[in-house]
Amino acid sequence: PGLPVGCRRRRIVLPLPIRTATDRMPSTLQPLLLFASLATAAAFPDGLWTGASYDGIEAAEEAVALHQVEVLKQFANSVEEVKERVQKTAPGWALGIVSAVAGFLDETVQVPAVKAHAAAMSLAQAVSLSDLRPGGRPVRWEHLTVVSGDGTRLRATVAIPQQRGGERASFPVVVMPNSWALCVLEYTLKQQEWAAAGYVVLHYQARGWFNSEGLIEVAGPADVADASAVLDEVGKRAAEWRADAEAIGMVGVSYGGGLALLGAAHDARVKCAASLSGWGNLTRALAGQAAPNQVWFDILMSTSILVGRPDPQIHAMWESLVSAVVDPAANVDPLLAWAEERSPEAFAAKMCGRRLPVLVSNNAQDELFVSDAALMLRQTLHGAGCRVQLLINQGVHAMAELPSLAGIGGLVAHQPVWDETLRFMQAHLRPSKEPPPAGAQQGEVGHPHPPSRPAIRFQLRSPEGIFVAPRFVSYDRWPPREQEAVSLRLGQPLLG
Repeated sequence: PGLPVGCRRRRIVLPLPIRTATDRMPSTLQPLLLFASLATAAAFPDGLWTGASYDGIEAAEEAVALHQVEVLKQFANSVEEVKERVQKTAPGWALGIVSAVAGFLDETVQVPAVKAHAAAMSLAQAVSLSDLRPGGRPVRWEHLTVVSGDGTRLRATVAIPQQRGGERASFPVVVMPNSWALCVLEYTLKQQEWAAAGYVVLHYQARGWFNSEGLIEVAGPADVADASAVLDEVGKRAAEWRADAEAIGMVGVSYGGGLALLGAAHDARVKCAASLSGWGNLTRALAGQAAPNQVWFDILMSTSILVGRPDPQIHAMWESLVSAVVDPAANVDPLLAWAEERSPEAFAAKMCGRRLPVLVSNNAQDELFVSDAALMLRQTLHGAGCRVQLLINQGVHAMAELPSLAGIGGLVAHQPVWDETLRFMQAHLRPSKEPPPAGAQQGEVGHPHPPSRPAIRFQLRSPEGIFVAPRFVSYDRWPPREQEAVSLRLGQPLLG
């Protein structure tokens, strides 16, 4: 609806992988790929690559009628079919060469890759890409493999600040787990920026994603054990990296935010944690008010199939959740137990028993991890004794965080969520005495004793959106002092 009539007559030619994905993709994602198809057709009137043509609009209409779960299963099968087709059609000697070269590059040619990584980041800093600014400490990069307790190998990168002259200082450590479906390069710009300011910044790829082994378990016990294994690695390499293993913080976006809170809850070596666009209660996130969030489940499952290896239990738990909504007699105990051990709120007493400082940042238009749930998480942690700072920004899921991560922070108005996160780290880890990054207020970022921040900040909505400097309203408590108490009573009507 709303498309020009002529679009229905346009024949779109797509390469096999895209055609397969479009035909089999869950209907909630169909419009996204359809938009990409139309853009491709406009840019390449004669078609791109070769393949059978079809009417993209009609295909989308047909896909919408398919059952979500069945489409998801078909999509997973199509990925396996493509793999099998390649293995059958490619000559054996070619597959052998490709496998050998891939293994050689993956396992033995690490030094050139690290040098290229370091050179790219130095160049990005020199040209002030996104939030990077020239200056600060030299940064050394290292790519490594962390072996978890069950033998699972996790890929990681670490940015290491270099000491100056005869300096003997050690550096606080920030550990960053990856977001859902994002690769090991996700935090590269932030790693460079923060390392230049005097932090050892380690980013690891959670199990099941890309080159890390294992299955995606949605922040389950194995993921918690992985976080502790990463901290073990920090302890082993502390002398080499000049890292202060007594000053470790965890930061993550979305999936990484949940992993950061869970890792901090279960390992006392973490002295503070920041969850950006993360969750507190998994059941509330996926089925708030007993309404399963089918759109986001399709997005999460489809992307996990494309770039990871999801545990089959995830789909089984989702089916039991949907069944419980339509059948009140369904046994939901296994589902609730599965969700609870993946919910940071469930471990509030464990976190707050040691008064863990926590930063929670979510976005007002997020339909996955809604801002109301962030307020509930804040109240739970605050009531249990944690020192909590809450930010509610404008934008959809992870939108306040992504411009800086993607290197386009300079194209939109500066969003202060990453500045606030660094202030938070400096306030609760051993502070760095590095000069503050350009644009930061003197006496806050980089200052050895940053002033206290408002407990709660809401970003005000602006008609100009992301292209004007954000404005905030702050409170030192919640509910705010300005709010009057009103008592409501349910009972017999007062009149009549």
